[in-house]
Amino acid sequence: MNRSLGVTELIRRLIPEWTVPLFELTAVLGDELLVVGVLLGIGIVNVGRSIRNDDDRLLSADAATLLAIVLGGLALTLALKAALDFSRPPATMQAITRDGAGFPSGHTMAATILWGALAAWIDRGTPRVRMLLASAIVLLVGVSRLAVGVHYLVDVLASVGLGVGYLLVATRVVDGEPARAFAGAALLGVAALLITAGSTDGWLAFVGCVGAGAGWWTISRPTVRDRVVGVTR
Repeated sequence: MNRSLGVTELIRRLIPEWTVPLFELTAVLGDELLVVGVLLGIGIVNVGRSIRNDDDRLLSADAATLLAIVLGGLALTLALKAALDFSRPPATMQAITRDGAGFPSGHTMAATILWGALAAWIDRGTPRVRMLLASAIVLLVGVSRLAVGVHYLVDVLASVGLGVGYLLVATRVVDGEPARAFAGAALLGVAALLITAGSTDGWLAFVGCVGAGAGWWTISRPTVRDRVVGVTR
């Protein structure tokens, strides 16, 4: 598959080298560590709100579903990278050397899944504004990967398409049920572990997906909720 359309080469020739650190910083918006950090923040805030409001569940169904779908998306991204194993642009084109598979773009797909999911699930602002903000972030991340020369245009565009497609399918299949969402995430975590042949990243994806599901199941028990609420009061 020829993914080189000359766009990465053109961008690398046109942009000044002093902008490279800025583009690399922009890519953090799609970094897996940031994604996991955002999910942890959402979980902590949601649990705190549930305790204050004396809700029946420590983690709301919407928040749990969001967490599971995004984690499953990260595992899917890793599985696709390992299964397809397409090369990156040559090292001579890369402003910051990166090894490993180049398709899909992990940063771009992760950004699409995280910010797209947040735009769909949160209730701040209007849906139009949320989608515009999410699209702008994804665009910035995608351009950053071209600017530093670590992906081709096809990689970036396909990653956006895969991310959006995953969110649409996952939303329809899960239908707002956290149990389904975590079951799907666990399956994707297993797939990532098997396809990567037990690599470190594969184990992290597996433990993250399965561990999150086990954690959700645990805090969903009424006895656990009562204990947690009792300790915080």
